[in-house]
Amino acid sequence: MKVPFIDLKAQYESIKEEINAAIQQVLDSCAFAGGPFVEKFEKEFAEFCQCEYCIGVGSGTEALWLSLLSLGIGSGDEVITVPNTF
Repeated sequence: MKVPFIDLKAQYESIKEEINAAIQQVLDSCAFAGGPFVEKFEKEFAEFCQCEYCIGVGSGTEALWLSLLSLGIGSGDEVITVPNTF
């Protein structure tokens, strides 16, 4: 069975101006890591998730590792994931 991936180009086109403006703001400010943009994202995402805290990380691997760590899952535990990836 072939599972189609999401059409990222179509999604990007629908919000292209907003995305490009946000990227330009980051480039203009030279705030590439941490700083006000990350703080704003963390605050807004925590509100979206209806939780008290949100921590931005540098990669999906870090996010998965922190999730497993927070659940007490460690070496020797079985973790089942989806077989497809980018």
